[in-house]
Amino acid sequence: MKRKITSLALLLVFTTAFISCKKDETSLKARMMGKWMISKIEVSGYTAAETLSDPTKVNGTFTYGTGGDYVDFKSNNDDQVELSLKGNRTIGTYIIIYSDQFTMDLNDGQNYARVNNLTTTQFQFTSKIDKTNVTKVYYLTK
Repeated sequence: MKRKITSLALLLVFTTAFISCKKDETSLKARMMGKWMISKIEVSGYTAAETLSDPTKVNGTFTYGTGGDYVDFKSNNDDQVELSLKGNRTIGTYIIIYSDQFTMDLNDGQNYARVNNLTTTQFQFTSKIDKTNVTKVYYLTK
């Protein structure tokens, strides 16, 4: 009888450990993690004064894809995001808010993002920069 109880307890511990170590593939963070290549970014909301004073602040659609531009949502415990555009790298952090919303703290400010589409090969989200009218729609692929 003691042997059966011990065997049953070992089986229960093994089963619990196996089930609890299952990889998370359904959360937003798990699905968005990794390096995504930027296809295009649609930018709107900069004022005429902003575009005149800073040449990096431009409205319009910017197509990428050949220069190795990417967004990399790191899988480390710091929740870092790396953005590389035209060879300029920016490292910030990201936080998941809801099942379809997250924030990114980058060099242009706090970005509040909502997921428009997320599959294994395509990721599209709309990001609004805090305290501005600037909106960016990112089109990413793997």
